Parts: sequence; structure tokens; C-alpha cells
Amino acid sequence: MPLRYLLSFFLLFASISHAEDEINYHRLGWINKSDIQKLPLDQQPTINKACHGAWLTPISKKTPAADLTESPIEALAAWVYYNPEGSSRLNGNVKISQQGRLILADNAELAHDKSSGQFSGNILLAEAGTVITGEKARLNLSNQEAFIEQSEFVSTFLNAHGRAKQIQRDNNKVITMASGEFSTCEPDNRVWYFSAKDLRLDPNTGLGTIKNATLHIQNVPVLYVPYFKFPIDDRRMSGFLIPRFGTTNDGGFDFAQPIYWNIAPNYDATLTPRILSKRGVMAEGEFRYLTPHAGEGVIHAALLPSDNLYNNQDRKLASWQHKYRPSNWQLSSNVNYVSDSDYFTDLGVDLTQSSTSYQERSAEFNYWEKTWSALVRVQGFQTIDKLLEDKDKPYARLPQLLLNNQLELPYNIKGNILSELTHFQRTIDDNSSVEVNGLRWRFEPEMSYDYSRPWGGVKPSLGLRQLAYRLEGQNDSVTSINAATFNIDSHLIFERETENYLQTFEPRMLYRFSPYYQQDNLPNFDTASTTFSYAQLFRARRFSGGDRLEDANQLSLGFTSRWLHPTTSQEIIRASLGEIFYFRDRKVQLNSTDPIVTASTSGLASELSTQLTPDWSSSIDALWTESGDVSQFGLQAHYLPNTNTQLFNVGYSFRREVLALNQKALRQTNVSFVKPLDENWQMLGLWQYDLLNKETPELLLGLHYEACCWQMALYRREFLSDFNNTNANTRKRSAFFLEFSLKGLAGLSSGARDLLINRVFGYSQLK
Repeated sequence: MPLRYLLSFFLLFASISHAEDEINYHRLGWINKSDIQKLPLDQQPTINKACHGAWLTPISKKTPAADLTESPIEALAAWVYYNPEGSSRLNGNVKISQQGRLILADNAELAHDKSSGQFSGNILLAEAGTVITGEKARLNLSNQEAFIEQSEFVSTFLNAHGRAKQIQRDNNKVITMASGEFSTCEPDNRVWYFSAKDLRLDPNTGLGTIKNATLHIQNVPVLYVPYFKFPIDDRRMSGFLIPRFGTTNDGGFDFAQPIYWNIAPNYDATLTPRILSKRGVMAEGEFRYLTPHAGEGVIHAALLPSDNLYNNQDRKLASWQHKYRPSNWQLSSNVNYVSDSDYFTDLGVDLTQSSTSYQERSAEFNYWEKTWSALVRVQGFQTIDKLLEDKDKPYARLPQLLLNNQLELPYNIKGNILSELTHFQRTIDDNSSVEVNGLRWRFEPEMSYDYSRPWGGVKPSLGLRQLAYRLEGQNDSVTSINAATFNIDSHLIFERETENYLQTFEPRMLYRFSPYYQQDNLPNFDTASTTFSYAQLFRARRFSGGDRLEDANQLSLGFTSRWLHPTTSQEIIRASLGEIFYFRDRKVQLNSTDPIVTASTSGLASELSTQLTPDWSSSIDALWTESGDVSQFGLQAHYLPNTNTQLFNVGYSFRREVLALNQKALRQTNVSFVKPLDENWQMLGLWQYDLLNKETPELLLGLHYEACCWQMALYRREFLSDFNNTNANTRKRSAFFLEFSLKGLAGLSSGARDLLINRVFGYSQLK
């Protein structure tokens, strides 16, 4: 057997033998959970739910240490020999204290100024959040030098404990340990610990250096590391980050090892080699910068050359986000590129990402004062959806100029002036439509008066909307249109006290008028119909964007009723119901071919939310057509106890097909839950089911285990991708994820937590 293996084996065996020695952890400050509960509340340390105790040091980690030269030092002992011209001896129950510092020992020999000394027998040194014990020690309180033999230590800052044959601290506060051990586990259940021949902690640089280190799990050596560095505070340090691990049915084994590079205080980078067993070897990178005179930003890039599962094509991604904000102006950019529409589904590292149709590329200049603001924007898009026709692609803004001015007029009248000049451009290469580009001028002044009282209020407003176009591709035609608008919004508030609640009744009325002007010859650069809901009843516009001046002669009526807790004013129930009544047909539509809407009402819109108990909440929204049929319905119920240890969500969504609004039919259920099985085990799940297509768009099941010093999670995920594909079998994806971490060190991560935070209501609130 080679000599280097014999030496490694000897070191591992020696570590096992050393780990079996007894340590007096109670003297270091370990207290069981039952004993902690007997302490006064202000003295109880925070206990992790997976731990059976906690460290309680003589000096709290929040206690600042006094200046060594200014704060008095007290020395007590059972027997004292005082020598005014030399060293003094103290024997029996020696106690030396100073604000933020404490020394206990059996025997001590102190210099005449008490600034240094030698200690022996049952030594205990305590500072803020730290305890060190030993048998022999030399201390210099004036420069904080220390030398301790056969020591044991606890740090509540790191929630860690260990021991060392020798601990030495120099006058620069650099700590060196010889033959030491380190763990964040409970002292009576050390699932893992590190042993090292040499350990150096430098608070000046925020770095720790370890030599000849061995990781032990259940007293079994599993990893030998000859040398590595690690952070001991929040300062950045170059080195390996937490690896990513997973496996999918179409990509195979997926492993990525991020490497962090701290280039300078204002620059850093993360380089990530990534192995996908079925696709190839991939490289990912991120560069962050912060400059004093040019702002800050992030650059991302990724490359998978010759993807084996993608016709040997190169898969690429690049992005650049920048922001510079010196005072009352800001310069920003957002530039994105991706090689294909399947990139995020196949290679995205964030499980919440999916394939998108567009990648934005924009640059903006913003300037603002107290009453006005200005925007200059250049914006374009990379279209990555291969099935998208040119006529359905978004327009580029080259450029957009926007000015908004707010006016304070006499008699509490407020004014607002919006001005916009934008050049829109889109190329049509597939003959799907006539190519129309050009300039749009938009000018919208408005005045309003807000009369508000505790019992209600009224707000009339009068405005003018002007649109003007200079179009290319239509003989450079110039078109303009003007329309006045009038709105009056009013509401009342009624209250009554019941036996258990304070109930309100809040009727609201909005009248809108705007004349009709024929707009069939106007282009549509950025305008879309808004989604109808109860809130839409009281919005001033039917379209988003600036290319349509909607005609209106209508009255919105609705009410909201609230049930409030009489003392806390917490909202227990909120119910809203309303409808729009139209006094003429709506002739203005997005497209000239769209039919005129002749319905006399919008149909009812309603919302209901409840918080009947502290644990349960629910919400219901429903829309009805003019004929009384349900067009949309949604139900959500949430169970989240105030213990924040478990949750349960269930929901149902229904939507009728509306061809005029390009609205597809939907019937879908969703269930999600997190359920503790005991103190350590937790089960979680997420399930979405499409009732119309009889398929599961998303399924995630997992088991999570958390101990005091380590945790592990297993996830199984199935999901559908590429929704333009009608073949469900080719859309189905499956993946398996493993997460493992040793608290205080590192671990394996898959990104499943980000998925749960984004998809599961209340997950981010769990403890």
C-alpha cells in the first residue's frame, strides 16, 4: 500500500479515537429543552425546532466588551497572596471579571497591573457568545494574546462547538488551533464533525484556513481534504459554492458545481461547470460589478455546445442588466438573448422558469422632479417562438419619449398631463399582414376634484385624449383623433355594530362618458383588452395601451360589505358585487373586424374573501354573462396555522371559452400541502390537474428531513412543457431531485425550494 494512503488511514483512525473522549458540555453551556423552559423568558435562548437544547453562555452575544485600558478589572479568590512589586497568586475559585469578559480557574498568577497572568485547573474563558475551557492558559489582557492547552470551545454566533489540543490568539486577534474538531450538531448526538491538524481563523480577513481535515459522519471518516479555506463572517470569499444535483427523464444526470471568485471589493464572478449525462458538458457564468461613477450590473452567459438531444445544436443564453442612479435620474438596461424556445425547459436552472415567447432588449433613461417625470426608452424583443406569425410579434419602440406632469390648482383641483411620442417598428416577412410602422403622438390632460369625508366622497374628472399618427407603409399618411372624457366616481360608507362584528356597507357608483369616433383606420401598436373583474367595474378605461379611445356611456354600480373585528379592526369577511349598465353599444373594438358589443349589461362580477378563523382563509371570485350563465369562477381555500409549521391549499378554476376575447376554456384543480410527520420529518406536495384535457400539468411530491445540524430532502417532479405541442406524451417531463446539507458547511441543492415558494401559497412563511 502506498505511503500516502497509510498516512491518510492513520489520520482517520486517530480522529475516530479522539472523537470518543468525553467532554463536559454542560460546563460549556449546553442546556436541554426541558431546563430552558424553566428559565425566565428573557433568559431563554432561541431553540431550533429540530434540536433538543441550546447553548447558553455566561455573557450574551449582544453584550459589548469594554475597553481593556479604561474598564476596571475585578479579581476574587478563596486565598490571595498580593505582591505589590511582582506577581500575585490566587488560589481556589478564582474569578476575574470585566465588562464583557470573564475568567474562572482553580489557580492564577497575575502581574501587578492585572494585565496578564497564568491560569491552571478548570479554566473557563467567556466573552460575548463564546466560551473556552482548558487546563492551562497564558493570557495578556492588554493585547488580547492567549495560549490555552487541552481546550474546548463554544460559539453561539456559529452555533458550533469543538475542542483543540492547543488554542493560541495573537495580538492581531488571529486564532490558531492545533489538532482541533468542529461541529454544529448537538453535543450528545454528533452526527458529523470535522477534525483538522491545523485550523487558523483570521477575523481581519474574515477567512478560516484548515489543513489535513477529515469529515466524519457517525464517527466514520468519509472525506479527507488536505487544505481549504472557508468564510467565518459575512464577507465574500472565493471558493466552491453549494453544488446542484438532479436527474430528468430527457436530460439524464445533471450536476453543476458553482465556483465563486471574489475578484475585488466591487467585482465578483461565479463560474459553473455543468454535466448533463445525455446532453453534454455545459458552462455557465455570472459577473457582477459595482462602479462609483457608472452604476452596477450583472452579466449572465451559458453555453452547451452540440447538444446531443437537440440535433447537435449549440444552446446559448446571455443577458445584461445594468442600473445607474446617482440622484434624481436613472439609466438602466435589460438585454437578453437565448438560442431557442426550448432552452428554459431543457436547461433552466430555476425550476420556476419555462419557455417564453419573447426576450426583452431595452435601455431607459428616467428623470423625475417633485411634480413631473420624464422617460426615454429604446425597446425591442427577440422572438423565440417558432410558431408565432410576424403579425403577432410585439412592436419595437425606437424610441419612446414620455412626459408626465402633475399640477396643484386652486380649490383642491388636481391636474395631470401625459405626453408621449413613440416610433413603433415591426418587420413582416411571412406575408401574414400588411407592414405598418410609424410615429404615435399621445396627449392626455385631465383635471379632477376629490371631495372625501369619513362617510364617503365624490370625485368628478374631466379630460381630453388626443391621438395622432404618421404612418409608414400607407403613403406616409397622417391621422389624428380627439375625444373628451368625463367621469364621476362616488361612494358612501355605512357602519353598524352587531353583537360580534362591526359591519360596513359601502355602495359605489361610477359614471363614464366619452363620445364615439370611428377608429377603424388606426393601427394597434400596443393595445389590448383588459381582463374583466370586479375591480374593472371602476376603472376608467376598457383598453390597456394608447391606440384606442373607447366610447362610453355607462354606469357602474357595486357595493362592498365588510365584517370587522370590533377591537382589532381585522377584516373577517369582505363581499363585493357589482355590474356595468350600458346606455349604448360599444362600437370601438381592437380590430375593425371585431363585432360591435350590444349587450346592455356586463353581467355580474363578485368577490368574496373570508378569515373566519386564525388558521383558515378563503377567496371566491365569479363572473356572470348578461344571460345569467357563469363565465368564470375561482375558489381558493388556505389553511395556515399560526405555528407556521404546516399548510394546506386547495383551489378550483373555471373559465368559459370566449372567441371574441381570445379566451380559452379552462377547468383546473390545484392542491398543495406541507405536513409535519414528527419533529424531524415533513411531507410536501403540489398537484395541478386539467379536467378538460385529463392531464397533470404539474406534480411534485417530496420528503424533507431536518435534524439539528443536517437536513435532507427528496423530490419527485412531473410536469408538462411545450404547450404548443398537442402530443401529451412528448410534453411530459419527469425529474428527481436530492438536497443535502450539513448546517454550517455546505450541501447539495436542486432549486426545488424556489419552485415551492413561487407555486405554494404560504410556503415562504413556514419555519
